[in-house]
Amino acid sequence: MEDNRYTGFNGRTVIIVGMVLISLFLVIKFWGRLSNIINAEEENRLSEISHKESCMACHKDMTGFSSYHDPNNMGCTPCHLGDGTSSDKEISHEGMILIPGNLADAEVTCGRCHVNELKKIQHSLMTTNSGLVAVDKFVFGETDSPDYHYHIKDIGYSAADKHLRDLCANCHLGAEKKEFGKITQLSRGGDCNACHLNYSESALKSLDTYVATDKKSLPHVHPSTDIFVSD
Repeated sequence: MEDNRYTGFNGRTVIIVGMVLISLFLVIKFWGRLSNIINAEEENRLSEISHKESCMACHKDMTGFSSYHDPNNMGCTPCHLGDGTSSDKEISHEGMILIPGNLADAEVTCGRCHVNELKKIQHSLMTTNSGLVAVDKFVFGETDSPDYHYHIKDIGYSAADKHLRDLCANCHLGAEKKEFGKITQLSRGGDCNACHLNYSESALKSLDTYVATDKKSLPHVHPSTDIFVSD
């Protein structure tokens, strides 16, 4: 009689495959529930923060927020950090980030809620500029192939690197946004800000008044973060 124990699917194989599929289904279902629990806990945490913070005592007239980043729902410190429990100006502003969303601080600002989005940005070509660096170095004769992988933050001062510094390195997402105002051709980078920062006309006028008064007249219109970018 022919021995067919190792040919085709037998009963044991079907059972093993079935158990694997069931296990995968349970893992996926559990992970989905866990994600919902984590999101719910984060929403509750933000809601508690918004009711405890002292920020709006001084900035109570501030408007312009998008519904997704309304301080009445989530507070101010999840984005700007600082100490929202103190009513003292110096203490409450200690450790504050005026322009959150730069790649250098994204893990403690935007990335606290948008974890997956931050991971994608950190490894995206818009951040690494890997292809641009590789081709530039190849054209300058510094490498033997345009297929190597790079990160523009690691470039040095070779001829190719200096060329990149005069061009691409000035506007990649990792370039820090240091000044208030909307993203323009002269104000690039800013990581999350590059696509999601939205200064309305009223927000720009409010900012101009703030600067013109040597920062004595507090802005009353906040830039919103309601620009959506799809895949």
